[in-house]
Amino acid sequence: MPQTHFAAFIEKRNGEIMSEQKNGLQRLIQELRNRRVFRVAAVYLGIGFAILEAADIVIPMLGLPEIIMVVLLGLLMIGFPIATTLSWHLQLTAEGLRRSPKSGEKQTVNQKPLTSNALIILLLIVITVLLAYPRIIDEKPANTYVADVDAPMLDSKSVAVLPFTNFSSSDEDAYFADGIHDDILTQLSKIHGLKVISRTTMIRYKDTEKSMGEIAKEVGAANILEGSVRRAGDAVRIVAQLIKAQSDEHLWAETYDREYADIFSIQTDVARKIASALKTTLTPEEEQNLDAIPTQNMEAYDYFLRGNTYWYTKTTKEGNLKAVAMYERAVKLDPTFGLAFARLSIVHAVLYQSPNWDPTPERRELSWKTLEKAQALIPEHSETRFAQGIYNLWCLEDSKSALLEFEVAAKLNPNSGEVFQHMGQLYLFAGEWDKAGEYLNRAFELDPHDVGNAGWLGGYNFLKRNFDKAEALYRKELHVNPEMSQLYRWYADVWAYGFGNMQKALQLFDEGSVMSDNPESLHGYRFWHELNARKYEQAMTTAASHPNSQSIFYYKSIANFFLGNSEVQSTYLDSALQQTIDRKLSTIRAEAFRQGRIGLIHALQGKKVQAINAGKKAMDLTPASEDALNGPDHVYRLAEIYAISGDTETAIATLDDLMSYPNTTTIWRIKLNPFFDSLRDHSDYLKLIAKHGVSA
Repeated sequence: MPQTHFAAFIEKRNGEIMSEQKNGLQRLIQELRNRRVFRVAAVYLGIGFAILEAADIVIPMLGLPEIIMVVLLGLLMIGFPIATTLSWHLQLTAEGLRRSPKSGEKQTVNQKPLTSNALIILLLIVITVLLAYPRIIDEKPANTYVADVDAPMLDSKSVAVLPFTNFSSSDEDAYFADGIHDDILTQLSKIHGLKVISRTTMIRYKDTEKSMGEIAKEVGAANILEGSVRRAGDAVRIVAQLIKAQSDEHLWAETYDREYADIFSIQTDVARKIASALKTTLTPEEEQNLDAIPTQNMEAYDYFLRGNTYWYTKTTKEGNLKAVAMYERAVKLDPTFGLAFARLSIVHAVLYQSPNWDPTPERRELSWKTLEKAQALIPEHSETRFAQGIYNLWCLEDSKSALLEFEVAAKLNPNSGEVFQHMGQLYLFAGEWDKAGEYLNRAFELDPHDVGNAGWLGGYNFLKRNFDKAEALYRKELHVNPEMSQLYRWYADVWAYGFGNMQKALQLFDEGSVMSDNPESLHGYRFWHELNARKYEQAMTTAASHPNSQSIFYYKSIANFFLGNSEVQSTYLDSALQQTIDRKLSTIRAEAFRQGRIGLIHALQGKKVQAINAGKKAMDLTPASEDALNGPDHVYRLAEIYAISGDTETAIATLDDLMSYPNTTTIWRIKLNPFFDSLRDHSDYLKLIAKHGVSA
């Protein structure tokens, strides 16, 4: 064959092969289309995207771990090739699963797969809604706090100190890096011209991958201080740099290579350099405060830092006892360590004030003795004045003198969210709502992650009947401190008495029984919520398992009242009354609650006069005018006594008055309470319910 003919033959053959390949590809594509593989793939991807978007919204709301998103993504990726492969062989139709048709096969309407255009359009609508949801709902995730200001509006003298990176060879020195971080914060807080973001807010950015700009926006600070610590024996290297977050401009940086004994001079120098970089002039008093050295004994300082670690990170009884042990080692090594004595007094008072921890005279005496030491060593230090306030409040129940001490402490340290929180609490008790809101908001702004700041602000909003705000704040507090048992009770109250959602309220008690550090303390509150949900048999079970033997007969008598077991109820009431009378109490507030309980028992016994007298005595012991938190509870209990005793109009009038000022009485609390069932057909009751916007 001539060469030219051979070349032509080869070219023709290649063309035929390419044409065959092209036709084969076209046939494959046509077959894929005919078997609806492309549609299945599109629908699968759409559903998968919708699932991921929904999960991205729901997971933070429920406080679930982020690993769930990774697992979902992995499962969806694994499922894609499986779904497309199955669609080649099978199709889901109105008649069920059928073999996928080959090219040319005709199908009836019922035999066509359920991947119609309508389904795809519906998916697009769902995806659009999910994408728009975060923009429509102005709600931050429960685990973040975003400042309500833009970067240009941030205070130019606001500083956030990131946790220092620990480069020490020993992991045991991690507490040292945290201690340096804490002490630099303390030094900066002494400078009134600076706004310093608190430790508990910043500690959450340990090992963060977020940018400086993101952190600054979230915590509301214009400047970020970051650094690292390396410790080897008595040698310390500290590297620190101050950055203007918005522009990433380095305002100041320095490396310190010193002996461990020079650690206080390093902290003081860092504070001065930051003040200078932010053009803040120090007063002579601030200069003197910065130069103050807490201890010359570095081993004592070491134990002090360890105690701080337990104090700030462990809110349990065991955590506080470990903090006590560390502080005691510190003051034993240095009997002139005033700061350690002040903090030791505070921890003793914390242990004393909890009825489930150590409310003994011995613990109260320890708090006083260590406070005396602090007063002798550093009488005008903010920590000493704060410790005095804590002692007055929790050991002496003297809220007025406690408030005076807190006010002095706040002036000495204007960046302490801890002090402002306690001031807000006391103004709540006093019924000074504007001041309470001011100080509780101030505490939350300074330290949204500190124990109790979100919770107390949530309580304030609940008392003011701002239930949406209260719910968001309690949710945040519970995410930060899931071990705090009382949070489950307060959060359940919002859902029950704010929104009338008993299912959610009881679910929170279930969570608290697993997650909290003291689930037994929730038994009594669970009992009342089960009564409100009309789950009387369940309430009886809860009453029988109550950990406080002195309350079992009381709760059992009430459960039997609603179950209609009059004979059993009568026996339990006699026992409950005797147990209540025999209880030894040490405070007026506790005596008021005892009188309220006696009043309710007498009402259930049919002793109307004795019941009302006891209820009024409880009100007189803790009047609402002097205790805006607990006083109204005794008024509410008296309304229950009136209702049980058949004094319907007085009961309704009492409830109507309670609804006129901030307290824990809500219209849902009235509607749900089975003691008020006898009021429900009365015209005044219907007017009361209608007045507050809830249908009877």
